[in-house]
Amino acid sequence: MASDPVFPAELEREIFETTASLYPATIPSLLRVSRRVCVWIEPLLYRVIGTDPGPSDSTIVQATRTKSADFFRYSVKHVYLGAAESYTEAILPVLRLCSEIHSVAYVDVHAEPKLLELIKEFREIRRWSGFLEGLFVDPSAIDLSLAVFRSVTHMDMFDDVFMNSPSTARLCAGLAALPALTHLCLNRRVDGEILRNLLQGCSYLQLLVNMWADRMNAMDMVAAHRKAGIDDIRYVVVVCDDYWSDWDVGARGGKDFWAAAEDFVMRKRRREIEESCHLLESW
Repeated sequence: MASDPVFPAELEREIFETTASLYPATIPSLLRVSRRVCVWIEPLLYRVIGTDPGPSDSTIVQATRTKSADFFRYSVKHVYLGAAESYTEAILPVLRLCSEIHSVAYVDVHAEPKLLELIKEFREIRRWSGFLEGLFVDPSAIDLSLAVFRSVTHMDMFDDVFMNSPSTARLCAGLAALPALTHLCLNRRVDGEILRNLLQGCSYLQLLVNMWADRMNAMDMVAAHRKAGIDDIRYVVVVCDDYWSDWDVGARGGKDFWAAAEDFVMRKRRREIEESCHLLESW
């Protein structure tokens, strides 16, 4: 009688990890398959944590009582923070353990001041999403020379950027000085001169996105920027009506607006799309 086939451990692990990555909803069931599968898969349950998506606050806090500091350090890669009052007590102590996260996003315009103190020495953050002014309290205090920003390649800024403002001039200079920045997203209305300065000043910039939640405003902005002479192929106006869902998709390895914008620009370079087209509204 033939015995059941046995996969090599490496292949078996790859199968389970791929399944968990592609279908996160299956993780609770996969954890019950066997002890070795639990060891492989459980870190993926905490790959993306926060106050809205991912495990609940109580689950995360409970895990800190049973898991080692290294578990969080190596497992957690993406952190989402909702309103400040919802994460101060539950998440900040956990975040202290997650010194190798790749992305952090916070929705509150008035971020908890302790957040900056906690993560300012982190060295692995590649994507930053949120209000810089809220994080630093005062726009004149924004300091992009901090160590935490040196590794950032993707910056999603929610701050209003006004022309002829001293704080805007300092902010643009700080962005231009970031050594790893390749992708920059500005929300809502941005003057064409600011875009031009960023496109010229940020040495490694591959994409400059202006994001809107609705098509009408996005089209108006495209027209205004065209009139201002902004025709750089790297400039894309994106319509995204649910930023946080899009962020979660990207954190879990799916196609987010950044991946879509990269494809959009690549198609323009191949002349599959007119170079004069800057509006991206579906992907």
